[in-house]
Amino acid sequence: MYDTTDTIAAIATPLGESGIGVIRISGSKAYDVGDAIFQSKSSLPLAQRRDRSIQYGLIVDDDGKAVDEVILLIMKGPRSYTAEDVLEIQCHGGRQSLSEILGLVLHHGARLANPGEFTQRAFVNGRIDLAQAEAVMDVIQAKSAQGLTSAVSQLEGRLSRVVGDMRLHLTDFITRLEVTVDYPEEDLEDIEVPDIAGAIREMERRLDDMLAESKSGRMMRDGVMAAIAGTPNAGKSSLLNRFLETERAIVTDVPGTTRDVIEEWITIQGVPICLVDTAGIRSTDDTVEQIGVRRAKEYMDRADIILVVVDQSRPLQEEDRQILETARGRQALIVLNKEDLQPAFETEELQSYGLPILSISASTGAGMGALKDAMLSLALKQGLTAAQSALLANTRHIELVRQSREALQRALDTIEAGMPVDCAIVDIREAWELLGSITGDTVHDDIIEEIFSRFCLGK
Repeated sequence: MYDTTDTIAAIATPLGESGIGVIRISGSKAYDVGDAIFQSKSSLPLAQRRDRSIQYGLIVDDDGKAVDEVILLIMKGPRSYTAEDVLEIQCHGGRQSLSEILGLVLHHGARLANPGEFTQRAFVNGRIDLAQAEAVMDVIQAKSAQGLTSAVSQLEGRLSRVVGDMRLHLTDFITRLEVTVDYPEEDLEDIEVPDIAGAIREMERRLDDMLAESKSGRMMRDGVMAAIAGTPNAGKSSLLNRFLETERAIVTDVPGTTRDVIEEWITIQGVPICLVDTAGIRSTDDTVEQIGVRRAKEYMDRADIILVVVDQSRPLQEEDRQILETARGRQALIVLNKEDLQPAFETEELQSYGLPILSISASTGAGMGALKDAMLSLALKQGLTAAQSALLANTRHIELVRQSREALQRALDTIEAGMPVDCAIVDIREAWELLGSITGDTVHDDIIEEIFSRFCLGK
């Protein structure tokens, strides 16, 4: 089991030049470490100073030389983020100041925290459950206002409360079924089993509702991928730059300028969309460009939305037709670029691919509003709701709910087939354990370690 007896420390703010930098210390020796390096007008040890107080002073080295002027925040356990004694040192945000202060903290008895270890301690110490701990990173990585709202809702325990209620019902099912096994002479099975079967069906309905909303939740959390595909010089990079309103991608008249993918995020009416500018797709002998073309096709396969950019100022090429054929039947849009120039072909041929056609000018911005509306419409078609209410957004949670639903179906099949109740109890208990893995009540230590390893340092 994870050991919380030592004292940990880490820089909690990004390294670089900034107004403020924060070093976080947590553990039983946090105040001893602080006393060794912090000087202020008060002579009281930090442990005796008021909880949740702000102290002003200097960080000094072992020779008494001032390192930086700081503010110290005292948060005594269990009323702290980790439920342990916590110190936060707020210093100037330069690399040198932060590095020197952290070095002194480690020298006086703390060890460098692992990624996510402060949140892991909050979980181990019972201040939050595992679903809430995962929500911490979702808040940090939120790509839209709606994604942030969903993450904060999970952080506040909305999912945990629903899962906890379900597990209480499953515990009741197990207890009642076990009574029918332990006391067969009471003829309880004829009364209890049909009632429990109906309750299991209701539980399945609740899980189905959660799973039905999960695609929307996952997309709001992870975003919608939109691949910008087309032949060289169709205007893909110009379109990316127009979306971003900045010169993010290099644009030249030389075919094959873009040789790798470029990913950038935008939001359309609160929906996070990852734009992927891909290499122009064509036959080429250039080894590097071939790699770019292969990656472009891979991103088209993975994308939630495909924007097929076609240069209307030149005749349709065979590569255009091949790309359009790949997009046929997908959530895709044909984007006729360079509408400010004379068209070189009729659009009737494009209509045969059965995809919406929009005319734009990446250079002037004409048609961009309609294009964004069409992209949002495609996102909504895939189950993404404009009002974010989905309980499930995390892939791990979705899979655990799906497996729990399957276990309950097996239990119901067992009951309806008239098989021994013991067999149904096994499957109901499995569903109970799977749901418990969401909140961390029944999860294995290696899974916990893997989850927290994805966190950033200092959190």
